[in-house]
Amino acid sequence: MKIAPKLIAVFAIVTFCNVSAFADTRIRFAKGQTSATVSGRVGAGGRVCYVAGAQAGQQVTATVISRSGKARIFESGETSYNYEVEQGGDQSICVDNLAGATTYSLTVSIR
Repeated sequence: MKIAPKLIAVFAIVTFCNVSAFADTRIRFAKGQTSATVSGRVGAGGRVCYVAGAQAGQQVTATVISRSGKARIFESGETSYNYEVEQGGDQSICVDNLAGATTYSLTVSIR
């Protein structure tokens, strides 16, 4: 039964890595700034999500540019999305990839 502890350890590592892969990344704004840009890579058909804090009544604008031209903001299905925050707190912004793996740049503004 020496193999059982190894299987448990491998399962724990794989589970931890998968949970971490789904954690949203916080967008941090430089002091005094109302927008920030993050860059990354998203796999084929994948999604990468971010969060940013905003107050009720503020406007959130998100724009994504990808190397493939196939990345979209999931709420809208477009490359640019704008909405007024109804309830303050963390706002989720996800990049959906509609093609093969690609790199992207996401700019989020909150005013």
